[in-house]
Amino acid sequence: MVPRGMHPVSFAMAYLMAAGLSAQCGRPTPPPGGFPIDYTPTVSVSYSDGYQSFGSLLLPNVPAPACGWPLVVYVHPLGGSRLDEPGLRTLLAEQGYAVWSYDVRGQGQALVANSGHANEGSTLWGPAERHDLAEQIAFVAAEPVWQGVIDGGRLAVIGTSQGGAHAWLAAAWSGETIAWPGRTTMTFPQVACVVPRALVASSPDDWLRGGELFSSWWIEAVTGSYAALPLDPAFVQQARTAFVAQDPASLAAAWLAEGRDLRARLAASVVPTLYGHAYLDLVNSPLAGIEALASMAGSTRAMLGTIGHAVPVNDLEVEAAENLILRWFQRYLWGEPNEVDVEVRHVMSELPLDGIVRDDPSAAWNRGFHDDLTTPPTAARLFLHADGSLAAAVEPSPTSATLSQVVDPQASLFDPVSWFDVPAARDLATVLAACPLAEQVWATTVSSDQRLVRSATLHLELTPDASAWMVAALLTVQPPGGAEVMVAHRALASRTSVAGVAEAHDLRLPPVAVEVPAGASVRLRLRNLWLQEFPMAQRLDAAPIFGDFEVAIALGDAANGSWLDLPLVAVAPRLVVERQTLALDTLNPVTATLRGGVARAGDPYFVAVGLSGQVPSTPYLGEWIPLDVDWLVAASAASAASYYQGFLGFLDAGGEALCTLDYSAVAPLPQYLNGLHLTMAAFVWDYQWAPTGKPSNACELMLR
Repeated sequence: MVPRGMHPVSFAMAYLMAAGLSAQCGRPTPPPGGFPIDYTPTVSVSYSDGYQSFGSLLLPNVPAPACGWPLVVYVHPLGGSRLDEPGLRTLLAEQGYAVWSYDVRGQGQALVANSGHANEGSTLWGPAERHDLAEQIAFVAAEPVWQGVIDGGRLAVIGTSQGGAHAWLAAAWSGETIAWPGRTTMTFPQVACVVPRALVASSPDDWLRGGELFSSWWIEAVTGSYAALPLDPAFVQQARTAFVAQDPASLAAAWLAEGRDLRARLAASVVPTLYGHAYLDLVNSPLAGIEALASMAGSTRAMLGTIGHAVPVNDLEVEAAENLILRWFQRYLWGEPNEVDVEVRHVMSELPLDGIVRDDPSAAWNRGFHDDLTTPPTAARLFLHADGSLAAAVEPSPTSATLSQVVDPQASLFDPVSWFDVPAARDLATVLAACPLAEQVWATTVSSDQRLVRSATLHLELTPDASAWMVAALLTVQPPGGAEVMVAHRALASRTSVAGVAEAHDLRLPPVAVEVPAGASVRLRLRNLWLQEFPMAQRLDAAPIFGDFEVAIALGDAANGSWLDLPLVAVAPRLVVERQTLALDTLNPVTATLRGGVARAGDPYFVAVGLSGQVPSTPYLGEWIPLDVDWLVAASAASAASYYQGFLGFLDAGGEALCTLDYSAVAPLPQYLNGLHLTMAAFVWDYQWAPTGKPSNACELMLR
């Protein structure tokens, strides 16, 4: 029975919250808008090699709980400072965390303070920076003034780009002994969880694509594109020697000896890892990070979509990422059983093909949850044909397509030495003049609205005529009347092939979520140069092969031909919300849009909302609705109550419907519900009173 005087919605929320409270030192409840913040702007920290860095601390300005505030160490992007991403750092502190940030070696205030120091140069998150991070954590945990206030035993590391690399290495080295010449041997502090963003897990995966190609971004960084960033001379010389010799294997071996290659360590790590990456990130795709997560024994999740280098900034995606980070910290730093660790592993935002929508920071991108991102065995196998088509039928007359690279013998800057030493040599116009782009294109037209939500895989049977060669693959979608959009890209390369000897290669493309409308062209572009474009600014993703080559690509049947495994699935209803957070003091109405697609115009639907999350999902008409049934779900499903406007109805002529969740009449709700989240989902019947239909994705609203 609901207690007298308590609204049913309030009672349901309070009951569920009480059921989930930890018996340990509980997380203090932030007030509306969060705790007031105490800011310590500048603290000097000296490393064991005599280098001086500087840190800043954001701390809730209220009495600390008996167990202290958990410690979150934030590491900034390359070329930045400890003052970067103030919104994220402030949010974390307001919600009950001690947030420490510091200037990475060679950057921020440390750049000026250490001019002339023997170790002033950055090694780009190498052994020096690994030691620096460990000593920063140890400093904060041991500082007398913070004893009893900060609990360094509940530790998270979070960062973006360069900071993301630091978070990955914290997961890889947690609890391990670290040693390096000139530094004090120590045990890397035990890490409770990490949040790496916008960088793949292991440097060799980024800098040496496929172990054979040198990343263009990395070459720019090493040769000084960050003008104010001093680089370690030994690191630069090591890079130059290997690049001039076109010997990536020597670099891979050197980096393994330095502990930069984190793959084996991450595979043994049990540190919970929440990964964020953009599909079209300027630096790299999310694939290597996703593969690292798959190898890890601990709890892992990923959010893929918009947040990264030189990609459209979407405010709703930023808010959703922040909510997921808060839930991750609540689970692993406060011990709250909020199910974030058992939900579907990959949160994927659907890349809009329309540039106006893609670039609109307020646009609500569709979002889904997917467990396995590898290419499914049910993927459509499309063979490469001599007429440029991608088709389910095999090529009737086995033949080959030729991809050739012919370098202008008169080109004066197209060689490894010039490429490394002369910035003009890397200018794209200069490169294309010396080494023209060669391309083979295959295409298919999609007959009905579909979605791509996993990795495609390219199988190539090829025969090179040289030991060194490259084949770059771009997968693009062009909707009817719209612009062509690159949705995934990757490259194959070798430096040890035997001319005239056939080779078979399977290349997994990065996963992406994107709608492919009826009439759209899906194209596979194979090139001699690895270019990003559509809608990225055209640029080289990796340095080219500096010589002529020709690759014959076999076209034929399953035994001898080449094909693309393309995992397209039918379009399902999608639910999106206009914001990601619900303030407990006001409970302002939230409008959600149900997008069923034109093919479902006029179909009936219902919406429900609950407080128990997505796990376990609820069976309905042979499908699974991503809602764990609780009192609130039962009360809201298809309800006509004033709190649930449009929760039952018919999709309009465009296949859409609006619904509004309005709890404003019962505001405010108790602040101890802070950190819980509402989950909304919908179901669309195939027709009125149909025994079949499809559920939507889940949408989450964090209560703060």
